[in-house]
Amino acid sequence: MVGNVQTAEFGAFNGSNGEIDQERRKKERQLTVFRLAKIVSGTAEGWGFIKNISGSGVMIEIHPSFEMGDTATVALTDDVALTGSIRWRKDALVGMQFQNEINVNELLASLRVHNKYQLSRLPRVHMRQAIVFRIGSTLVKAEICDISPAGIRIDADYLCEVGNQLTLVVPQLGDITGTVRWQKGSEIGIKFHKRVSVPQITDWLANFYTTETKPESGRGVELG
Repeated sequence: MVGNVQTAEFGAFNGSNGEIDQERRKKERQLTVFRLAKIVSGTAEGWGFIKNISGSGVMIEIHPSFEMGDTATVALTDDVALTGSIRWRKDALVGMQFQNEINVNELLASLRVHNKYQLSRLPRVHMRQAIVFRIGSTLVKAEICDISPAGIRIDADYLCEVGNQLTLVVPQLGDITGTVRWQKGSEIGIKFHKRVSVPQITDWLANFYTTETKPESGRGVELG
């Protein structure tokens, strides 16, 4: 789901009852980093905030109803991700531990590298959900392919032009306006006029992965 990425492996927790090795944490430097990341665990994908990170571990805040497995991947960009085992969880906070020490300063510096050939873009969450969009007076059926707070990729049997303005009608998320940035075959890339708030999209994704396995969940959209 994350693709070809640079990974830092995590090891299993060796303590008892999920307790944190306090002595080790006292010796290491933790950096407070408020950064949005894509969290992949099992079949679910969602957004979480990195709260702090050290050479041996990371703490992430994610929606309490997001189902975390024994392992997870934290994707920082399209090509930088950290994969590991869950050490502990308390409500929305999740702790993971590296098996091998990483250089935090080098990791954070790599996220700040931008050039005209490669931009460090926040990865999108992959999903399939039926929606509709309005373009002019036309209402079109479509399906979400992936989404981020800043944009979306949809699949629709409709020919758009770059620069077209449209309104996406997304169940439980509301109406979102955007501009067509590209189209390739039936896939259309859209940039939102206004970013969707992180708490809003996080709650929506948590609900999506909670209900997606239920039959006739009613997440589709009917054309009026």
